[in-house]
Amino acid sequence: MNGIARFLLLTAFGTLAIGCGRDDPPANDRASGAMEYTSAEVRILYGPLANRTKRIKDQTEIQQLLSFFPGAGRGQKPPEPPGPWDHAVIVDFGRADGTLLRVTSNYEFSNEGPDDGTYFWSEGRGDWLLAEPSKLRTCLRKLFEDETNSAKQGEE
Repeated sequence: MNGIARFLLLTAFGTLAIGCGRDDPPANDRASGAMEYTSAEVRILYGPLANRTKRIKDQTEIQQLLSFFPGAGRGQKPPEPPGPWDHAVIVDFGRADGTLLRVTSNYEFSNEGPDDGTYFWSEGRGDWLLAEPSKLRTCLRKLFEDETNSAKQGEE
């Protein structure tokens, strides 16, 4: 075997051995559907709760919030290319190892009225259709309810 062939062969084996070039999430992420998230920070940019941020540590609330973004954190390819929409909600899910999963959505909810329109969510590589905007509205209201009620009481 000549020197070039030997070099190429060793390079190929070395790349396989150390896993260079992997874009996939860790195996435990794919197997369980999601890594263990220890926190979530929700920022609302538009609508009646605009300019509010809430940090969540409760596992039930984190999992409920994550359920609105099926497939998030799994490395799946989105069905739509990234669209030209503005971020209305930003959620940073924090992992125990300090890494973040950022999910954004163009969902803007009003205090009343139907959720008409098409809303998306994204991890930054393409868009997914937001399937249940009215349930997300209910979830976000619950998360910010105490803060909103406290602010109203302070104004009176």
